[in-house]
Amino acid sequence: MSKPSATCLHCRHFRNSPEFLEKTFPGLKVMSSGMASVRADDGLCLKQEIYQAAYYSCEEFEAAEPVS
Repeated sequence: MSKPSATCLHCRHFRNSPEFLEKTFPGLKVMSSGMASVRADDGLCLKQEIYQAAYYSCEEFEAAEPVS
């Protein structure tokens, strides 16, 4: 199995579930929900408190715990 890349998508500080984003950004459902195709896998970095592209990476990356 290959090691996940050090991108936001694989970081413990990154949240991108539609449910989380819709709760965090009230009114997002008005824009067709957090499942919108323009969002792709992008989400919120809890460490830097910014909306970020999933493919971005930074010096504060910490690998997310594996889901079992």
